[in-house]
Amino acid sequence: MIKINPVCHTLKINSFKKVNPAFKNATDSFVFENKNIDKKPLIQRGIIEKNQNINDFFDEFSALFFNDDRKRELASQLKEGKISFSTNVYSDFKNPYSATRIDLDENKSTAFNLLKLKEPVSKDYGIGINFSKFQNPIDEIKNINSFFKSKEKKYNRPPAFIGLLNVDHPMIMDFISLKNNANYSDWCFDLSVVLPDSFFEKLEKNEDITLKDGNKIKAEKIYSNLISSINKKGEPGIIFSNKTDYVCDCCAAKELKSGENLTLGQINVSKFYNQEFDFEALKQSTSVLNSALKMLDGNASIGILGYQELLNKAKIEYGSDEALILLENILKTIKSQNVSITLSPTGTTSRILKTTPSIETDLIDYKKQLKTLEIAQKQIDGQISNTIKITQNESEKEIDEIIKTAKQTGLKAITIFKAQ
Repeated sequence: MIKINPVCHTLKINSFKKVNPAFKNATDSFVFENKNIDKKPLIQRGIIEKNQNINDFFDEFSALFFNDDRKRELASQLKEGKISFSTNVYSDFKNPYSATRIDLDENKSTAFNLLKLKEPVSKDYGIGINFSKFQNPIDEIKNINSFFKSKEKKYNRPPAFIGLLNVDHPMIMDFISLKNNANYSDWCFDLSVVLPDSFFEKLEKNEDITLKDGNKIKAEKIYSNLISSINKKGEPGIIFSNKTDYVCDCCAAKELKSGENLTLGQINVSKFYNQEFDFEALKQSTSVLNSALKMLDGNASIGILGYQELLNKAKIEYGSDEALILLENILKTIKSQNVSITLSPTGTTSRILKTTPSIETDLIDYKKQLKTLEIAQKQIDGQISNTIKITQNESEKEIDEIIKTAKQTGLKAITIFKAQ
């Protein structure tokens, strides 16, 4: 938890100015608005008010961390759009987490488990849940989904869950096809199947998988249904793990231990290019962001965004050798500052910083996307939350190739989606 004035640490930033006279009221004029920042997403999340000056906001926000030169440095980096925090950090210092792991009780009623989920959902956490211990995970997922979809207008952002199921669960086939005919607007769950090494060994040998209830099913039958579902709906995703209790954050960006939370900060790598990439400036920004994050949470991680914009500025093709070397050196530089790297989607943060999300691209070339993910994966401990986008022309054959290539090259998770 952050070390700040205890009078203020439970308050949201937008209510902080109401009780602290030191907070500067913003001018109604937009003359001094910051060209690096789009504050609309911050307004939509209720973090700042429409007439609030974004530079004043960053000054006051930085003062909650430091009272020396680091305060000015943090504010400067935020104003320049070089770094950012996840919106949960901006909105509530007491609960700055983006995601958490919740272990539900398979022996209790859905109503009991809903009680465990209400508070973290109200704090805008994304939640990862492994349903493999449930006798009927399908009904439990549907019931939880139905409850929170009916309540979603109460929250600052829609509830976000990832539901996982181990491949040897007796209802694995129902889980794979659960959203095949679904309207995505009716769901607050993403789904992923956990596949261990043994599954691919049995798949290669055309052998059976023994399910937890003792029944057997061909690995090929599970796999073909998985590919068919991905081809149809882009779900479920795949987690490559041998752990039976595996759980990740709601974007499948990092594995979480029981009761563990995740706090995120981001570096906008597009801001460090001017004729050449400034790695020394990147080190400085990483140090500043990391110092602030450590005051919030020992499990904090740093990610990047703006990678495609960086390549556009440098006139480098995505997936080229030059692009891959640059990405590798960027991640190595960040890692050298003794930080944990988590590559999350950064959808809202990229809009705030007016740049491209994470290391994603609009380029529909799955081989180049896979190469990029392979390079990134080698520099981080967790998996990468990044959707491999394919065209309508790609078939189940290409999906099979993507999954097996991802497995062979050491990726820890994969999601595939056909661009419409």
